[in-house]
Amino acid sequence: MTTTAPTDVVSPSAAAPEASPRGRLKGTLVGLGIAVATLLAGLAVPYVVTDTYRMSLLVEGTLLSLLAIGIGFLARHLGLISLGHGAFFGAAAYGVGIATTNWGWSPTTAVGFGVVVGTGFAVVMGLLVVRSSGFGFLMLTLALSQALYALSVQTSARPLTGAHDGKLLSYDRDMTFLGLAQRDVMNPGLFWPMAWIALTMCATVLWLVGRSRFGTTLEGIRENEERMRFSGYDTFGPRLVAFVLSGAVASLGGALFAINSGYVSPDILGFTRAGDSLIAALVGGFGLLVGPIVGTFLFVYAQANFNFGGNLHLFTGMALILVLVFMPGGITGSLQKLYHRLRRGRR
Repeated sequence: MTTTAPTDVVSPSAAAPEASPRGRLKGTLVGLGIAVATLLAGLAVPYVVTDTYRMSLLVEGTLLSLLAIGIGFLARHLGLISLGHGAFFGAAAYGVGIATTNWGWSPTTAVGFGVVVGTGFAVVMGLLVVRSSGFGFLMLTLALSQALYALSVQTSARPLTGAHDGKLLSYDRDMTFLGLAQRDVMNPGLFWPMAWIALTMCATVLWLVGRSRFGTTLEGIRENEERMRFSGYDTFGPRLVAFVLSGAVASLGGALFAINSGYVSPDILGFTRAGDSLIAALVGGFGLLVGPIVGTFLFVYAQANFNFGGNLHLFTGMALILVLVFMPGGITGSLQKLYHRLRRGRR
């Protein structure tokens, strides 16, 4: 299961650069301007969406989008499809729960610790799997993720993880997360700015990395890793760095998810969570950075409105089949193709 791409790119210099350094700089500045505008517009959402339930769905979609864009970054720039990023999301969430409940740390420090824990797991898993590709990479990430799930539900791990019962976060009432008390952290309207800022900043960082020379190197490895090695490029290092970076983004999502929900369940380490995020990213499209975000918000909306009679996964499968058959590039990829066709038609 790999992404398809042309095979004529043999080195970073051949990866379709922009017309000139000045044009590249202009494109970067325009992109940063769009990111700032998007950030500011998003901060106004709680003033528009006043319903608590709908606001909670938006917060959930934002936090899960951090997991999805990590998966999408790896697929877009290296052609690697991962089912292991749920492990980083869940490990970070459990790190927050253990640090607050078992060790009495403040929520802010615990979130930082959770991100470090999730990123550490990404380093370990990356060292084991990044040399593989295609279906082998997919299955290795899934196997290691399920191994972590199995460890979390062991009876011996109950003092730390709560085993199958999960873990309820608790900390002193006078402790705050970036100025928000525990009651306020669970308020979606008050927590929204933190979730939105995190998503916007992570998406911007991944976009800048993709436009950099490092991103060009990744695309060269994606197109023809063997020729990149023959040309003198190290391929293991960049693949590992990209994997860890995507894992760190997913870890941030997991840490914020834990502090917002106040509860960590072993389900977030299970196959379902990772599979749902991958499906959301596929539906949204890997070609654009915004694709996995669009797919995740649609999935969260569908989960809230079409999960009657236990048929959510039936509807999800049908939607995935329709997208793969009629919109191979996902929703955003199809819209991008339509836009380019309309532009050519006007010319």
